[in-house]
Amino acid sequence: MAPVRRVLLLGEGNFSFAASLCGAAGTHVVATCYENEEEVSGRGRAAESIRRLRERGAEVVFSVDCTKLKDYFLPEKREFDCIYFNFPHCGRKAGVVKNRELLAHFFHRSQDKSFCVEGALNHIFTRSMPLLYFKPMICETELESRKVSFQVPQVLVDKINRGFLELNSNHPVRTVKEKLTAGLRQAFPLQNTDCCLSLLHEGHINDVCHSNIFWIILSPEETPSTEEMSNGLAKPKFSHVDFCRDTDKNGWVNVQEGCHISKRYYLRPSLLPYAHAITQRGDFLPGTLHVLSGPVFRKCLISPYSMPVFHEVVFVCAVNRGTENSCIQMLVNNIKTSIHSLHQAVSSFKLSINLQEATSFETAELNDFAAFESHLSKIQYFICMKTDTSGFCEKGSCVGIIRTAHYELVSSELVVVFASLNLDLLAMLLCGIPDWRMLWTSDTRFLHQFPRGELRLFKSFSLYPPSYVHDVSFWVPDGEQFDEVAFHTIARQVSGEMVISLQLIDSFQQSETRRKSLCYRLTFQSCDKALSRQEVAEMQLLFRKEINQRLRVTLR
Repeated sequence: MAPVRRVLLLGEGNFSFAASLCGAAGTHVVATCYENEEEVSGRGRAAESIRRLRERGAEVVFSVDCTKLKDYFLPEKREFDCIYFNFPHCGRKAGVVKNRELLAHFFHRSQDKSFCVEGALNHIFTRSMPLLYFKPMICETELESRKVSFQVPQVLVDKINRGFLELNSNHPVRTVKEKLTAGLRQAFPLQNTDCCLSLLHEGHINDVCHSNIFWIILSPEETPSTEEMSNGLAKPKFSHVDFCRDTDKNGWVNVQEGCHISKRYYLRPSLLPYAHAITQRGDFLPGTLHVLSGPVFRKCLISPYSMPVFHEVVFVCAVNRGTENSCIQMLVNNIKTSIHSLHQAVSSFKLSINLQEATSFETAELNDFAAFESHLSKIQYFICMKTDTSGFCEKGSCVGIIRTAHYELVSSELVVVFASLNLDLLAMLLCGIPDWRMLWTSDTRFLHQFPRGELRLFKSFSLYPPSYVHDVSFWVPDGEQFDEVAFHTIARQVSGEMVISLQLIDSFQQSETRRKSLCYRLTFQSCDKALSRQEVAEMQLLFRKEINQRLRVTLR
């Protein structure tokens, strides 16, 4: 039996709205007005509406001041699923100022917009967290058996150490991982090897575009002091994200132009190197399924399903040559069973999971997760997932990768199978979460939807969030290829992930000079915070400044 919704109505006039609403199934109405019962009963059909409300079990309360609601309801009676305040008005010839004061006292929040009294508009309010501006953060990690520190890229400051996969976490990402692991434990001997995985890698990545990597410089003299950090004097150093210092020149240069530095580090974009390292250890057991999991970091274009950080789980198993296909099928069957079990508890939408050969895909058809994975090493199969709801994964629905490699350390007759899964994307598809930013929100209303780690169909708590559109036009530097991933990354950083769309709307090239001009449209919108027009304007100005300085474009 569905729970009964408690609905509070404020400022009722003749109670006709309350009387019509109280007939809704599963709804308990508490209707109030500012005047006393004697005053109200003389209005039109008010007495009839009040009688109808009481006959249907609704509560009718008179002489209620909406700015002092706690005086009229006991603590255990103050919880409401929805509050309606139709035509909030002080009455008679009250002006805008008094009406705004009324709402300000009602919400305990300020109003930066005029109050509209024409056209009978329906204003829907939800709670919102304030827009946060994160200070620079220093992160310590272990690298080659020594402790090192580095400045966290600004876009990752609120995501670097969230603990989604820890034992005390109820986050849906952990729930998905635990369900998958429990299912595979029934088919394989299983060993977790998550500990001591460094956040940093050293060196170069073959065939992977450097623009997709978060490059890090271990440079103590560049690090803000503790005193600067505590006083808020330190400013974000974007150079730690996109650029590195060329020791032969003054200033910062783009990574793709080449840097003469003896050691270069980057935030891990994959757990695959650790998976390979496990197979080289003396205690690696063929036939045992080894499990690695943790966050990985990749720069990417802005879209609802593109994530600069997500949680990856990798399953590693060595089997006899000739049996690898059976191992792969067993892995996939167990993964499918676990995902179907999770999905059935969430919704009735149809879901399909298929294993598809990598040769059947063109690169343009892959989503960002699969496209990046295809550069790391050869892929045998993609694990694809689809639901019958609209709009999920426009470029495809690849949620996992299957690879194989020869295992020469012990026996040439062994083959290692690697299965990588994007846990964040799985959680989004299973729970119907349309925006990856919601996985990382600090708003408690998100996790409250998943008590005790149970997966449920996500219900948005941000109703009709305003969106703001800005355009930016510029000349691309002569003779240089425009780095669109870096362009999108700067937009993420300066806006705190408030840019939800960044689209090229125009381009042209001068016939005489061959100079190229681009025009992009940015759409700003928050999924969980109060975002004002002024804040967006400041973000746009900062964005223009940063692309001018860091990408050397000439603004128009």
